[in-house]
Amino acid sequence: MARRKFGLVKNLMSFIGVEEERVNFTWISASEGGRFADTMRSVTGQVKALGPAKGLFGKRGEVS
Repeated sequence: MARRKFGLVKNLMSFIGVEEERVNFTWISASEGGRFADTMRSVTGQVKALGPAKGLFGKRGEVS
């Protein structure tokens, strides 16, 4: 069910002009702290590489 909802979120993000790469869906157990940290570093790096979201904001940061 969560995976289906995540698909809807990705479609919504695409519709409003936000890159799909800004969110990630991964199954990680509570006992996998190292894997969680690695995943967060990876996602953070991807989002930083994308830069500021251009689809949501106008020139002065107003929601368009």
